[in-house]
Amino acid sequence: MLNLPELICYLNGKFVKESEAKFSWLDQIMRGVCVYEMARTYNHVPLFWKEHIDRLYRSLSYVHIDPGLTPEEMHALTLEVFKRNEKNLDPGDDFAISHWLSAGTKEHFFGPITHSPTILINCVYESPRYASDAKKYREGIHLVVGNHRQYPPESLSSQAKHCSRLNLYLADYEAKMVDPEAWVVVLDCRGFIAEGTGYNVLWVKDGRLLLPTPDNILAGITQSVVLRLAKELGIEVVRGNYTRYDLYTADEIFCTCNSPTIVPVSKFNERIMPKPILGPITKRLLSAFSELVGVDLIERVQHVISYAKAEAK
Repeated sequence: MLNLPELICYLNGKFVKESEAKFSWLDQIMRGVCVYEMARTYNHVPLFWKEHIDRLYRSLSYVHIDPGLTPEEMHALTLEVFKRNEKNLDPGDDFAISHWLSAGTKEHFFGPITHSPTILINCVYESPRYASDAKKYREGIHLVVGNHRQYPPESLSSQAKHCSRLNLYLADYEAKMVDPEAWVVVLDCRGFIAEGTGYNVLWVKDGRLLLPTPDNILAGITQSVVLRLAKELGIEVVRGNYTRYDLYTADEIFCTCNSPTIVPVSKFNERIMPKPILGPITKRLLSAFSELVGVDLIERVQHVISYAKAEAK
């Protein structure tokens, strides 16, 4: 286990140690009235931060939270949090950067809205994730369908990245009852493929890249980058309403997320996917993504594992 220094975060106008970052039980985050984002660095360079912050502000607008900061000010504040922690980074490590914005604290739990939001920005070491990512790249992940469904768009939009995610927690819990290491795929209320708990699901059939329509999924930033790369590589992209049948008959399946970016799927509902684990199109996209961000992602995983082993000696 890496001995990692405590990091500095931003909370409501102050820079404090993580252990000192506290909020009231009356804060609306306790009721799920909160939106969040998770960006990251590659080789200590912030990438795709504008896209994440733009999505953060769309989510804030949807849930009627005014952060009192412009997107440019939020970007500058995020960069300051990163700079205050950058000295703690190993050359082969990176940070994930989290934003958490709630509707703030009320005088009592059901009191009037105060319009004074809680803003937390913090860094998370990527190295522990890298260590676990090696197995995902080497062996792939097991994708399992959960019973709990995506919120219907008539009830709560999936376009906002909010903290009201009990349905996803329960779906993930159900998947892990099948396999403790499984990742869940969530269906919408019509039975069509939606998304995961913090990742998008894409698959390949006959050389085409397939994915759900955008009306019932959160448009992932990593997914958006992958779709752009697919276009540049001449890979046809087709959106539609797909069912479990389409995943059972897929040639390749993978998930996209902030970290570890592109994750190959080796099993879907116990159905073993065709070899190799990194299928040809998945591998092309992962290579193109690695080139774009300037990091060989598979090599980075192996580097951090070697570093961790050296530290343990």
